[in-house]
Amino acid sequence: MKNISVILASRISSTRLPQKALKPIANCESMLELIIKRLRKSKTIHNIIVATDSKSFEYFNPILKKVNCDYFIGSENDVLDRYVKASKEYNVDIVVRATGDNPLVGIKALDMIVDYHIKSNSDLSHYNLLPYGSGVEVINYNILEIANQNSKDPFEHEHITQYHYRNNTQFKVSYPDAPNDFNMPELRLTVDTLEDYNNVIKIFDKYNNNIYIDIDEIISDIRNNK
Repeated sequence: MKNISVILASRISSTRLPQKALKPIANCESMLELIIKRLRKSKTIHNIIVATDSKSFEYFNPILKKVNCDYFIGSENDVLDRYVKASKEYNVDIVVRATGDNPLVGIKALDMIVDYHIKSNSDLSHYNLLPYGSGVEVINYNILEIANQNSKDPFEHEHITQYHYRNNTQFKVSYPDAPNDFNMPELRLTVDTLEDYNNVIKIFDKYNNNIYIDIDEIISDIRNNK
């Protein structure tokens, strides 16, 4: 059986909202803790590995110990290399790429796109039209390694799948539209700024700080003006 694992990229050096990964949210001591707990609701992944850098690890280590989560310490700026080395260390065959910016990562959508990725025999898959900041990418380890070996572009090393999109004739890249229940691209759920953070806090407040509320229910309530 192939090892399907989330590699969750997170670091402390955010500029627009400093140390956002450590901010409390929905009865969790930090956003990082909340994201890990949400991802553990997935029915398809085998492990979660937080991929970070040495400076950030000093801050994250207590959180990782608290929730008993695996981690990898790598390059601060070369995220592609960090992903490849983390995958090697934990023998990951299929990487689910998640980030520490997205406390409302959609778990049902994650499981569906992993299933789609496997059934379609794709190299790289993601859903179109999900709320902004709720999706993941599913990537075969071998094509991450190809990018790491061949790309010399710093942008492609910071944004780890850009090499594949730019060279999409070499890979099977799939991006189906999300099912209707998960389809609301105008809804912003990522956290880049203080305004984003406060908006997400309000969403969790609406659902009594249920950290497992999924995006289909949020979308349904918006459509029904609830």
